[in-house]
Amino acid sequence: MGKRNRMEGGFAWLNSSEGRLENCYAAVRINKRKRENAGFIYDNRGTVSHCFTRSRTSRWKQNRHGDGKKKDGFCSFNSGTIHKSFFLEKKEKHLKDYRDSAMGLAVKDADCPLLQERFDWDLSIFEEENAAKMDFLSENWHYELPEQAAEMENRTLIRTEKELTDIIDSINRGSQSAACGWYELAADLNFHGRELTPIGCDAVHPFEGVFDGNGHTIRGFVLKGKDRPALGLFGYLKGTVANLRTDGIVKGKNCRMAASFCGINEGEIHCCEAVFEIQAKYNTGMFAGENHGLIERCSIDGKSRGVFFALLPLFPLLPLLALTLLLALNPPKPSPDYEPIPEDHSIVPNPENNTGKRSNENKASYEVPKILEADADTLTVSDKRYVIKNPNRKANYDFVAVITMTDSHGNPVEVYKSGRIPTGYHITSLTLKPPKGIRLSKGSYDAQIAFAFYHKDTGEKGMVDSTVPIQIKIK
Repeated sequence: MGKRNRMEGGFAWLNSSEGRLENCYAAVRINKRKRENAGFIYDNRGTVSHCFTRSRTSRWKQNRHGDGKKKDGFCSFNSGTIHKSFFLEKKEKHLKDYRDSAMGLAVKDADCPLLQERFDWDLSIFEEENAAKMDFLSENWHYELPEQAAEMENRTLIRTEKELTDIIDSINRGSQSAACGWYELAADLNFHGRELTPIGCDAVHPFEGVFDGNGHTIRGFVLKGKDRPALGLFGYLKGTVANLRTDGIVKGKNCRMAASFCGINEGEIHCCEAVFEIQAKYNTGMFAGENHGLIERCSIDGKSRGVFFALLPLFPLLPLLALTLLLALNPPKPSPDYEPIPEDHSIVPNPENNTGKRSNENKASYEVPKILEADADTLTVSDKRYVIKNPNRKANYDFVAVITMTDSHGNPVEVYKSGRIPTGYHITSLTLKPPKGIRLSKGSYDAQIAFAFYHKDTGEKGMVDSTVPIQIKIK
């Protein structure tokens, strides 16, 4: 058997002639000089519109374009249509390094007026920021599934990790009713590093139903795809997935196609986001492998690093080991604009300024009162000291804080989300914003705060998310 080409796209590997990618973006780190790679899509044969990437690509070692001195910012091979889309480069003078430099924008130029005038960008679903910091507005990116498609009594609520794994087992064993079911997440799920089997494991057992994440997150899982034809949280998708957030690791050692969210899509994916690390040997699409359907308003954030470290025991050569240790001790740093989450606008420095020398260890800390008191009219929580605090303590992780409360049906509801709070800063006030139709009257409520950590220098998603219980009093 001849040597396989290893090809990678920052968002997708292949968009077929039937495929459509709309209003999607990628912010991933691709660092493989031996791999053919592009910032958004490797091979486009369909339609791509209003998409952008701030992924970091590299030059190919063996370049089939015949130009080994350049790299692909957005797309490597295009026989379809790419409309109103672009890639970002930190400095304008570096755009000449790309074959598709005409699609490139310098970070300083990618402001809101240009996005609206030149690209007809719909800023109602994005933060009004420079594209280097652009992120989806969580309250505006929700996809409304058609109510008539399934009666409420025919819908299955998923509240626990076991309920999800039982459903996956039924689908992958060939249950047609399970494969065509309507599922809704009623809570965030955390697998704490356990392995999860793809939903729809192969072409014979695809997922053909509806999966509504309701804005919840499935996190902490590992996908292992040894000898699988395609790997992703959804392996083979012929149904619809919407409003789902995911955070995990993909280990696609011998997969022909590895992706984080969906291996092969022949259905529809709406308003979903993924934070992943992918280790793959062959073809890779960071969000989706092959797209033959519709993917819209979706994003991927993470990094791809191949399988060299996993295969190291097979190569017990001292020079290679020494080189690996050297790289581990001195890893290359990604561009500062890798971090997609802007700082919280209301942060202030902590009173204690003696942060000391930062250690090389992964350290994070947070402080929050056990009880938050909110005004009944404004739903504003304030405190002279702090409401949410990222102490110094030589920590090297910033965080984003999310407050959720439990509604009358026992479902968690997000009522507040901060911006990025750097180490050494805190906020002294915040305003609760419950979803439409939910009113917070006077009284005491059980709630929780979830902390998602990001490295203060690189912006990479790291560590395990932490959740603490609190109480909210409305006065």
